[in-house]
Amino acid sequence: MEPADLLARYGVDPALLDQAPDPPARPQTLARVQETPPRDCVVCGAMAATSRAVAFPLAGARWVDMCWEHHMAVLHRPSRGPVEGIAADLRAAAREAGLPWTETVTFYSSFEAAIAACRDEES
Repeated sequence: MEPADLLARYGVDPALLDQAPDPPARPQTLARVQETPPRDCVVCGAMAATSRAVAFPLAGARWVDMCWEHHMAVLHRPSRGPVEGIAADLRAAAREAGLPWTETVTFYSSFEAAIAACRDEES
């Protein structure tokens, strides 16, 4: 999930957030996170553990301060390559090893995709 999507989900108006330099220098970001008193998460109001500058189409670059939970919701994970190719290789190796269910094993790109694809009896 992108930070803009998270803010939209919770009805946070980016125009109300502090303006940020685009792009901010690392020392600016660290100074913001280490300020006393600590800033509040823009989503839930808990103590912010992270801060990042996000460019919004209409509002420009804004600081998005987040608690650890909301930061983890938008944390970018590195791409692991083409999922379908990796899945095909894993299926072939499982088939070669004689493992059952190799044709029905499904790989998803995210937890959200897996949850969306679950049938009612699987959830």
